[in-house]
Amino acid sequence: MTRRIFCIFLTIIVALNALAQGRHYFIPRRYDHFTTDIQENVYGWTNDRLDQYSSEGKLLYHYSNPSMGYISKVDASIPTKIMVYYEESNSIVLLNNKLAPIGNPINLFDLEIQNPVLVCMFGINRLACYNEQNQKLILIDLDLNQTQVINCQFDMEFHPQHIVSDHNFERLVLSDSAAGLAFYDRFGTFQKWIPYKGIQYLQIQNNLLCFLQDPWIYVNNLDALWSPSKVVGFDHIVSFSKALSNWYILFSNGTIDQISIRR
Repeated sequence: MTRRIFCIFLTIIVALNALAQGRHYFIPRRYDHFTTDIQENVYGWTNDRLDQYSSEGKLLYHYSNPSMGYISKVDASIPTKIMVYYEESNSIVLLNNKLAPIGNPINLFDLEIQNPVLVCMFGINRLACYNEQNQKLILIDLDLNQTQVINCQFDMEFHPQHIVSDHNFERLVLSDSAAGLAFYDRFGTFQKWIPYKGIQYLQIQNNLLCFLQDPWIYVNNLDALWSPSKVVGFDHIVSFSKALSNWYILFSNGTIDQISIRR
């Protein structure tokens, strides 16, 4: 009897904690990965299918091109030019805000960029790629069909798992959970190194670096000293994305929740 009362009490505490943080079930379909854009649209993908949802959780559009392979990454920094990367074919497809292709696929092999690579948008018509084999950062100007190659070798083991840019495309970050963070400016010039380990996922919004260090999501102002503060924590978080005043979180069971943090 005592054990039953304790279990009930614990369930109530967990429920109240979730309610206080504004957590509610958002999208019924399950996904392996997701991201958001600045308009708070949500993009979830599994295998070769990409779905777009409104901020209310309504399915808007979907895109699939099985001939390209499985989708490895989606970057929705520019809602009218969404980047979809396929590692298997080492190709990029750009989509408009209704998930319709813009032009032909971009084959990175044609630009002499070998996979595996990390890739993200780094401007209205510019991409940033990190090549793991030769430790080079490559900036691709799609207008001029030109590439700029930057050497990223460090006096340590550095094998980044993520590459992200801020929303103004003024800063680029490579993250290795076992080593730390390497920061570059919009010209590809190395800025600084932060030897902070254990980051599993990250996002930059203006000068705020948001990152996951299980089970907590932290925020750190990059203009201040390195002093991360906790924002929200749940078990089994895979990734997250902050859009406007809401946080969207992907859990290991494939569900995406919307979290409103009330301070």
